[in-house]
Amino acid sequence: MFSDSHELKLRAKARLRRRMFPILLVSAIYIVAGYLISYFSSELSGFNAYNRAIVELVNSYAGQLQAAISDPEAFQAVLNQIYAAMPTLQEFLTGRSLMGPLLAALISLMSLPLSAGYLHHILTESRGQESGVGYLMHGFKMTFKTVAIGILTGLAMAVGLILFFVPGIVASMMFSQSVFILLDDPDKGPIQCMRESARLMSGHKWRLFKLYFSFFLWYIASNIVTTLIGAPILNVYLTPYLNLTTANFYNEIIHYQPEGPEPIEF
Repeated sequence: MFSDSHELKLRAKARLRRRMFPILLVSAIYIVAGYLISYFSSELSGFNAYNRAIVELVNSYAGQLQAAISDPEAFQAVLNQIYAAMPTLQEFLTGRSLMGPLLAALISLMSLPLSAGYLHHILTESRGQESGVGYLMHGFKMTFKTVAIGILTGLAMAVGLILFFVPGIVASMMFSQSVFILLDDPDKGPIQCMRESARLMSGHKWRLFKLYFSFFLWYIASNIVTTLIGAPILNVYLTPYLNLTTANFYNEIIHYQPEGPEPIEF
């Protein structure tokens, strides 16, 4: 008999209460590291420079917009001027070196082994064992495999979403356990982990979807707090809470049993 979403979340909360500070500390470091990867990737790709250029362009028309605010036609005419002067991202990046975007792509891929390291920390905690910040580096010991799983899963989801929305969701549920499987058996290859995940998730995809959906209000609250404060403060708690819950789900579908103590010989 499998636990419902409520029971899985209760176990996650119990672990968080017991190990609140170390779990939240690792979560905060993981979130900051992920932000830095995203920031440097955006800088090197030129995306941040493009956004700054657009903001400067709009600000240059601020006086005209303010003067025309009482005249809808004049206001729309100024907006049309802004749209006409606004370059597309492709136009903005034309002529720039390809080295920046290539480095940006490589840096962004580093988020995949980082995420695997974080899941290693979470999986360890979900099994009643203590872990720490050093676990974040575990995924980099399997960089190729974690990156391959991330890319292949992303491609499968993209194809599903292009064909129709539902197949993309099904693909994400189907391959959702691949990294957990790799963490339990690092000798397995990416394709093998994905096949094993598909096998494990047979009959459980709807359960996992409902589990993710049960965090819907948390997602909304997190976005509101991030918008108001300018920092993802609530994510420091939500990230381990969600991932501990999904780790509990994984432990159930593989019928994980903690190893007992060594027998005492007399």
